Amino acid sequence: MQPVIDKHVPAKTGVAVEMKKGQRLRIIDLEGKQCLDLCVFNRANPHEKLSTTWSRTRRKPKPGEGWNSADRLLPGDVLLSTLCRPMLTITEDTTEPQGIHDTHIRMCNAYLYEIHGLGKGYKGCFEIVSEVIAPYGIAPEDIPDPFNIFLNLQYDCDEKRWVTREPVTKPGDYIEFRADMDCLAAISKCPEDKLGPSNAYHCTPIQVQVFEGA
Repeated sequence: MQPVIDKHVPAKTGVAVEMKKGQRLRIIDLEGKQCLDLCVFNRANPHEKLSTTWSRTRRKPKPGEGWNSADRLLPGDVLLSTLCRPMLTITEDTTEPQGIHDTHIRMCNAYLYEIHGLGKGYKGCFEIVSEVIAPYGIAPEDIPDPFNIFLNLQYDCDEKRWVTREPVTKPGDYIEFRADMDCLAAISKCPEDKLGPSNAYHCTPIQVQVFEGA
């Protein structure tokens, strides 16, 4: 099936794409070992937006399963909004192992790079997302915490801190979602290549596609 939207997103840039309910969003890591930030807004009311906290703590239990907070979101799991409504459902994840995506930390920004000695003006995912949502009248202060796709962030119990490792993606790996409402997906191809192995110290492009629902 041919995509209705097909965007090549160069390294250290971003894109915003509109999706109708039932359409599918596919994000492809073209060269491997890349992470990106995904923010989602209700197209009709952008004040309703992604909540990664709801998404990892309000999973629908399987029969006989009690409440639990997820450390990984897998195919079948749902990205919920700030009103705890379904926004996107994960339908495919070709990485091995699946579910290496982060729902805990805020996106990188210019302040992070400045306090680590990279000077002023070094754009992070926050600035990139701010730019791509501006044409839709959405202000930077309305950006939610992102779903950090392919970010290999693990908690080290011995060191008692979060540790970033290289992504597990191979060239061509992708994650795919089904839109559960009309929404706007804002995506930053993470520019971090100085402070840690988020992108294996080398930023490369991604492909963003939207398909009609199957």
